[in-house]
Parts: sequence; structure tokens; C-alpha cells
Amino acid sequence: MTRRGFVSTLGAAAAQAPRRPNLLLLMTDQQSFGAWSGAGNPWLRTPAMDSIAKAGTSFGEAYCAYPVCSPSRGSIFTSRLPHETGVRVNGKAIAPGMATMGEMFRSAGYRTVYGGKWHLPKSFDGMTGFEKIAGGDRLGAHMDEPLAGACSEWLRTKGRGGEPFLMVASFMNPHDICEWIRQHPGHRSHPGLASFPPVPGNMAVSAAEPEFMRYHRTAGYDQMSKGVGIASEWRRDDVRHYLHGYYRLIEDVDRQIGRVLGALRETGLDRDTLIAFCSDHGEGMGAHRWVQKAAFYEESAHVPLLFAGPGVRSGQVDRASLASLADILPTFCDYAGVKPPADARGVSLRPVLEGGKALDRPWVAGELRYGDASREGRMIRSERFKYVAFNGGADSEQLFDLWLDPGETFNLAPLGGQDLVAHREILARQVSRTGDDFKRA
Repeated sequence: MTRRGFVSTLGAAAAQAPRRPNLLLLMTDQQSFGAWSGAGNPWLRTPAMDSIAKAGTSFGEAYCAYPVCSPSRGSIFTSRLPHETGVRVNGKAIAPGMATMGEMFRSAGYRTVYGGKWHLPKSFDGMTGFEKIAGGDRLGAHMDEPLAGACSEWLRTKGRGGEPFLMVASFMNPHDICEWIRQHPGHRSHPGLASFPPVPGNMAVSAAEPEFMRYHRTAGYDQMSKGVGIASEWRRDDVRHYLHGYYRLIEDVDRQIGRVLGALRETGLDRDTLIAFCSDHGEGMGAHRWVQKAAFYEESAHVPLLFAGPGVRSGQVDRASLASLADILPTFCDYAGVKPPADARGVSLRPVLEGGKALDRPWVAGELRYGDASREGRMIRSERFKYVAFNGGADSEQLFDLWLDPGETFNLAPLGGQDLVAHREILARQVSRTGDDFKRA
């Protein structure tokens, strides 16, 4: 075969090769699993999020790797655990030399663009792996609308040209609930109370809650939850008002997500784009008299995770798989034909998204640090149970049967038994397998 003929054959093969999909990651900040209408919550309306679920697959049991902003984001963008990324508290950078999503996909020929909140400062200063199309702001009220506009404009003007793209649109809200809490110390009048959501059924505080929660209630996470849990300055009506405000913030960010999805449809890019939606962690929502993150309770650690796009089964809800936000990067790699990191802790969700087969994964893990650098906790979420262990303090273990006690109101750990022993062993294997420095008390 002549050289000319060889090139011609290659060109014909390339023309027939399927185009790699565009990738769009939509993120909110501090949105609990049940805090959108597609999860059956009647107290808010989220048509944009619901449209992703209707067109694709949603996961009923998805968890963040760490219920605080920076550590969770470090895990999302590397598919590694926080003790590996070095991001164990807010504001830290991913460890030097650890490849991120942007770097991987840019090296693979993708156009990589990022807008909004990053919160992993040093590795973002030089926009490593991403082109910055919109900056962040401390408040979603100032950031989210311009972010949606910038992402929509990029899709309309640049989305259809050249190589496939990876876009991350990282919205701030409903994180503004933190500011709402600061401005509402409790004991206020509540106009419109009749239309506010009810308090959660697990609002009561357990007398045997772990030391780390008592630490939060005295030192406070950003001093925001002290009055809610210790002095009981928040009454039931205050919690109802807070939930009402939280849901309005989610509706606000849903409108901005809808603008980005609208631009995707207008340009026809939706036909070639795999969409993922998640939140970096949840919010306390008044359960256990807690209105913040930084806890292993379901409200803070259990998050929405949705996918839609070419090949993804529509209208499916997977309640059998234990999913992790660390799975987003390997899933993107699978669809794009990009080799995932050899040491990724997540797995591709493509078999679930296209074939409806549940993941063969017996547990997912989470991490948490509080107070000084020596105070650490770990979570194991298995099919039925949630096991939590800390490296110090009273009541350093928790075991909840989530089938019988979804509100996590009765700690089974003091009773001992085989389930407790089994989960201790799971945690020990997880620590050994990942080179974790955690030591249970």
C-alpha cells in the first residue's frame, strides 16, 4: 500500500469513529440528597435538576468522601480520598504531582473550561488543566447568575467548534444558607409560617452523641450551630423558617442550572454531551438539631448524583448501588476513552447507567477532621449499616441500622455484636488498603 493510500485509509477510519462525548459537570454546594423535588420533596420545585433525572439515571445511595467543601472537591477532581490528596480541611491545595480531572482531559485532547467555585486554592491559581471562564464569589447571590451566563455564552459561541469539551459549572448555592444562619439567631417572628416545611422527625439530640458533635456545639463549625444545639435558642418554628429559606436557595440555583441546560439544548450539544450533576456535600437540615455540614449523618454526607446523555438509560433510579462522588472522574474517563488513574478510589458507573446492573460494591467510605489536626473520624456505609469511628473522645463509635432507623437516632455500637465487629474489620481493611494513617480509639 502506498503511503498516500495508507493515510487515506486512516482518514476514512477516523471519519467513521464515534465522536468522543462532551462532558458537563454541574455542581451545587451544600445540597442534601433529599433537597430537590425529584427526590419526592414536596416543599420545593427544581425543574432543571428533575429534567436531568427524567432524561437519565439518578443514584439513591450516593455519598461524598468528606462532608466539607475543599476535601470533598479534592476527591471529586482526583478520585482519591482526602488523606491521599492532602486536603483534610478547607482551603488546602491538592498534593503536588497528583493529576486532576482538568489535567487528564486536557492531555487527552479535550477543551477544558471551569467556572465558579473551586476552593482548592493553590492548584487553581494557575488554572492547572482548566481555562477559567468565570470566577467565584463568597456568596451565591453574587456568583451564580453571572456563572450561568458565562457558561451559556461559552456553549453558544465556542461549544460546537473543534475537539470535545469538558465544562465544570460549579455553583455556590445553596451554600448561602450559612449566611442565612448567621443572620437568624432565633426567636424571630415568622410571617408565612403556615406554608413552611415541618421540622424533621429526627430533630432530637441524642444524649450519647459522639464527642465531635459536642465539640461542634461548644466551639461551633464557623460558630454557626452553637445556638441551635446547646442553648436551644432555635425553636421548632425557627427550624421551619430555616428549611424554607434553604429550599428557596436551591430553587434559585436550579434556575441558573436551567439556563445552562437551555443553552446546551439550543445549540444541539445535548445530543453529544454526558451530563453529571452532584453537590459536594449536604446540609444538616435541622436533624439532630444540626444546621451545618461536617457530620457523618445522612443529611450532611448523603448527596444527589445524576447522569444523563447518550446511552444513559432514562428515568431510572438506582437504589441498589452504593455510589461515591469519587466515581465521577472514572465515569467520565470511561465515556471519553481516557485511561483513569491507576490508583483511583472510584469506579466507572457506566455499567449502571447503560445496563441497569447494580454496582458490586459492598461499602463506600468517608472521612472527617475536626478541631485540631489530631482529631479524625471515618465512616463506612454498607448496604444496611453506617459505621462511624473516631480516634478519641467519648462515644467514639456509632453503628446505625439504616433500614430500621433511617433517622440515625439509635446507636447500636454500645450493644456490641457481630455487625459491629464486621464493620470494624471493614474499616481496618480500608485503612490498610489506602495507606490511611487513621487509628481507631
